[in-house]
This record gives sequence, C-alpha cells and structure tokens, in this order.
Amino acid sequence: MKVVVVDLFEFTSINYTIGQTTEFNEGSRTLVLRESQLITLEKLNEKYGFLEISRKTLKPKNLVGVVQVGDLTLQIFPKLLRTSSYESLESHKTVVMGNLLKMLAVGGEIPIKPSEVAGVLSEKAPFLEILISIYSQKLLETLRYHRHYTYRTIEEDLNHVKGQINFASYTSRWHRRHVIPVRYNDRTMDNPLNRTLKYGAYLMTRLTQSRENYRRLKSAMELLEGVPTVPVSIHETYQIKFNRLNVVFKPLVEIARMFISGTTVRLQTGKIETFTFLVPMEKVFESFVAGLLTNSRYEVLPREFEGSVIKTQHHIGNLLAEGKFWLIPDITIQTAYGTKIIIDTKYKLLNKEDQKLGVSQSDLYQMYAYASHWNADVVVLLYPAISNVINREWHFNIKAEGTEKKVPLLIRSLDLGRFKMLDDEEWKEFLEKFRDLMGEILSRGRQRLEHGEMEVLANV
Repeated sequence: MKVVVVDLFEFTSINYTIGQTTEFNEGSRTLVLRESQLITLEKLNEKYGFLEISRKTLKPKNLVGVVQVGDLTLQIFPKLLRTSSYESLESHKTVVMGNLLKMLAVGGEIPIKPSEVAGVLSEKAPFLEILISIYSQKLLETLRYHRHYTYRTIEEDLNHVKGQINFASYTSRWHRRHVIPVRYNDRTMDNPLNRTLKYGAYLMTRLTQSRENYRRLKSAMELLEGVPTVPVSIHETYQIKFNRLNVVFKPLVEIARMFISGTTVRLQTGKIETFTFLVPMEKVFESFVAGLLTNSRYEVLPREFEGSVIKTQHHIGNLLAEGKFWLIPDITIQTAYGTKIIIDTKYKLLNKEDQKLGVSQSDLYQMYAYASHWNADVVVLLYPAISNVINREWHFNIKAEGTEKKVPLLIRSLDLGRFKMLDDEEWKEFLEKFRDLMGEILSRGRQRLEHGEMEVLANV
C-alpha cells in the first residue's frame, strides 16, 4: 500500500475535495480524500482537536506531530521560520523538522538524546519513519548487549529432582514414587517489559514503509524469541517497574507506549486503522525551555547562577486559604544569593505594534499572583519569536512585609526562526543567546529599582 504523505503547518490552510483515491496536488495545495477518510479524520478531530475542518479546507491548530489514516499520513509542523507562505515553509521542511525534533529531544518529549537527533534525520524520511527509526535502531542496539529476564516459580511433576521437592505431596502418593513433585525458579524473557517492546515493534512493522526500519524491527523481534506477540494495554505499560538492571530499556518502553496509545487496531483483521502522535506546541515550548535550564544549565546559565535551585512545575502555594487553586509556575529559580526568579512560557506570537503587545490580561493576573505569593524579585513571560524579538519591561507594585516594592515583569521572546538547531555552530550560537537572556534576567532581579524608572502596572 502506497502512503500519501502531506505536510501541514500550524494555522496554514490547505484545500481538500472528496474523490475515489487519496492524492495531493502540491501546485494547488489540494488534498483528495475518500469520504471514509474524512469521516475518520472528523472522529479523530473530535478526540484531539488538531484541525479546523470546513467544507473546503483543513487548517491545523497548535498541535504538531503525525496522523495516519489508512494510506494517508498528515505531518503537522510548527511555523518555525520567518515566513507565512506554505511554499516557503515546505521548501525548508527539513530545517523545520530538525528544529522540532531538537526541541522534542531537549524537552524530553521523545526519549532520545539531543546529540542523536541529527543521526536519524533524513531529508526524504517522513516524521513517522523518523520516530520508527529512533525506536528500531535503539531497540536493536540495546538487545545486542542487554536482555531483561525475570524469574517465575514453576510447580510440576518430573522424573528427576530440580529445585525443591514438595515432600508433602510426594509422601502422600507412594504408589507413584517415580514421579517427583518439584518447585523451582525458571528464568524467562516472557515478562511485561519485553512484551511491551515486542508489541511496539510489531505495530511499527505494520506502519513503516521503510525496508530498513522493517528489517531492524524484525531482527529485534527475533532477539525477543520466546516472548509472545500479544496486545499490551497502556495500563500494563505503566505497571512496569524499573531498577538499575533494566533502566536501560526505559526510553524504549516510553516510545513503545507512545505507539501503543496512538494506534487503533481493527480486532477482526489486526489491520491498523489510525495512528496519532500529537503534542501541543505550548507543551513543546515549555518543556524545551525547562530542558535547557535543567539539563544544559552549564551551557546556558552564567556563572552567577552556580548553586541555584531550579524547579519546574513548582507548587509555590495556593490562591485560596482553603487550599484550592494551586499556584504552579513553569520554572522557578532561587540563586545562592537569594534572588528569586519566576519564568512562565506562553506559546503565542506577540504583536510589536500593539501597545500591550498582545499579552493577555489573564496572564498578567497570573504573574502577579505568582510574584506576590512567592515574593519574587523578577518575573518573566517568555514567548517564541520567528521574526521580531520582543524586549519590554513593565513593573508590578507588590506589598510585602509592610512595604511596597516594584517587581520587574520582563516580556521576552526566544528566537526560534533564526537558527538551524541541528547545525553545531548555529546551536552554539542559540545557546549563547539564551545565556545572554538569562544573564539579563538575573541582573534585573538583583538591580535596585528606582522610583519612576519605568512604566508601572498599577491596574492589571
């Protein structure tokens, strides 16, 4: 079955019509769908809400990833370039895909080291095949050096001694003294972890169009000989316990779980009807920034941050005295010198021409609550940018310990459209820009504010 792969970009429409076969005309940006495919897409959209489906157009929202319906694969990418035209985005698809994979890896949304991303990216490989390639390569490589065995207790009758003799049973049947009831521990690969790995590989063999991916998956399944290929539920994958002996398999279980949860299988035939892997871009952006600060702190933080306590999704208190409405900023930093910094990411493109930049009032209320409750020295709203970088400073008037202090509210943006993140030099340049931003944030937190220095948000 030949699969038609269609590239979609955030908030950029393509046309569609109903026909007998699936095809995509790149010139007119028109997708021909079978009616059954459109019905399936509408059902998936009810569940995930990733498209705006009108009578003639499909328009992706802010979820990125891949959706496969029969012989149609939709690849949904973010608009991480300084252009809004479909043609320009399509011509730079490899850069966009590379940046997305890098962000997913840094943020831990896909269990692969950021340094390994370039090795799996191919100019012609669809996003789904890249995900399968990551799994097949890592699974085969891991199984060549590691196996996960567990022990199970077996009770059976033998004509020889193995393990322990069940004397209570043996003495009760002297007429069959030649048969010995025994109990012993048997080492086996048939356990939930290996069943998850094998079932994940099986699903991928049904999805992949790549001969190399298929070959690697089959080789891995052969190494798991003795493990039955049976359906595994999402609940079962979360029951797997990891320790120092099997933790090497944890990233692979996470990928397998991703495929198990995203795949719909027709029970009668075993045929895969749909596959979905969708991640909200606000989560990608938030995880990416958090990953930079927690996993690459020595590369992105100036020396003044040494000894800092960095927390993500930090519960700093409750809005109500009754303990309801938790206050959980995306990132909190407390330096060794006591400076308190709150960073909250927002996946939204700001408008430099707007007096308020397009910052929502609810976000300001939220940051005010964070700043006042945690007694922060500086709070930051961090947005993505693909053209104009935003650099604005406002202030909150906050009463603390009987006095009123001005807390800087920094509106900053992170340029995601300028750099090719898989290029080593450009990645270093991106990290340097991020380091400069963090240095600036720290200096504003430590700087004593003078009266009337800047605009004050007295009424937010």
